[in-house]
Amino acid sequence: MSELAKWVECSLLFYGRERQFAQLLEKYGSAEKVLENCGRQADKSTVQKIISDCRENGAVIITQADERFPHSFFAAGAPVVIYAKGDARVLTSAKKAGIIGARKASGYSKRVCEDFTRQLVECGAVITSGFAKGIDQCAHSECIRSGGRTIAVLGCGIGTDYPKGCLDMQAYIAANGVVISEHPPLCAPQASNFPRRNRLIAALCDKLLVVQASAESGCLNTVSHALQQGKEVYVVPPYDIRSESCQGQVSLIRDGAKIAFEAQDIYRGNGR
Repeated sequence: MSELAKWVECSLLFYGRERQFAQLLEKYGSAEKVLENCGRQADKSTVQKIISDCRENGAVIITQADERFPHSFFAAGAPVVIYAKGDARVLTSAKKAGIIGARKASGYSKRVCEDFTRQLVECGAVITSGFAKGIDQCAHSECIRSGGRTIAVLGCGIGTDYPKGCLDMQAYIAANGVVISEHPPLCAPQASNFPRRNRLIAALCDKLLVVQASAESGCLNTVSHALQQGKEVYVVPPYDIRSESCQGQVSLIRDGAKIAFEAQDIYRGNGR
């Protein structure tokens, strides 16, 4: 079995137990040695199917030993491997801004998202988001229209049509940045995947902007990860302080999040 296959096998065995894998890897020094000493094994046909699916879907497997693997993931419970389609070098760009928000975003919030995205691209930032409908896809699309590079972090496997009807959007992003997932290609979305995905969105940005969020928004989970990782969090002021769709923003501002009216509030004149 190839070294890459051993990394994939470890990713199956240690899914949800990434910190344990990190300890074993530090102790034994390689994925092969971890497998030899962990007393467990994954189905080899499943491993080979994953590798085959990657070839068929144009995805590459990036292990923790690969120079393209983002170092910021190690503070976030790093996946054993990630799957990527597009230009994986974008993952290690120096300046990355995360933009997140509601799936059912208001027209106002979408316009603000477009404005901020254009400005952040002009500041030289790669735009990171979670590929959900609404603000996420608005940020990805506007970034590309503005000549920027974008990272989409999926909660399913590359090549899975989720959100439904968005496969062309995956290809569009891959041609102008990179699509990544910790789940193998064609893996179906599960509800538990998305809170897990949020730690990676937070890890792939140095600044995080919340455009619109309700009190129950998954954005707040991403914000929590960002704060734990020492990232700066910014919030667009709500268009209606009484609207249920904006109560997440209200709470974040009350808790001390920084308010952003334009990209220069996020990246000051010196670009920092």
